[in-house]
Amino acid sequence: MNPRLTFSFVSTAISALAAVGLVTQAGPAIAEETSDVIEEVVVEAPISVRKVGRTSSGAAIEVVELKRRVSYADLDLSKYMDVVELEKRVENISEDSCEKLHDVFPLESVAEQQRCVKKAISSAEEQVEAAIVAAN
Repeated sequence: MNPRLTFSFVSTAISALAAVGLVTQAGPAIAEETSDVIEEVVVEAPISVRKVGRTSSGAAIEVVELKRRVSYADLDLSKYMDVVELEKRVENISEDSCEKLHDVFPLESVAEQQRCVKKAISSAEEQVEAAIVAAN
């Protein structure tokens, strides 16, 4: 599976990612549709790089997010194994997204990378649950 990518960046983050080939498509991805329902969830992997404020000492606080769309158009979410497959896809995309972010903006520790993955998985949880409810 090759999900389309959408990025939210401030400052020079886009050019930094483009330089290493991570920007494959800017803007919204085209999703497979069935009965006007977009069968995808969006995973947002965050790390500290986008300016969102300043510390007490005046240093800029920044966050970079990598958003990736995960399609489940080929899955029947009324079946347990397909739900497990979607959850696995979300986890894999989360891990891969945080790894790609780490390549461009190195994280300071393994714990920080694990937090990125947990936040990315968490960003899609409500969407996954809503898709499961809609399928049943």
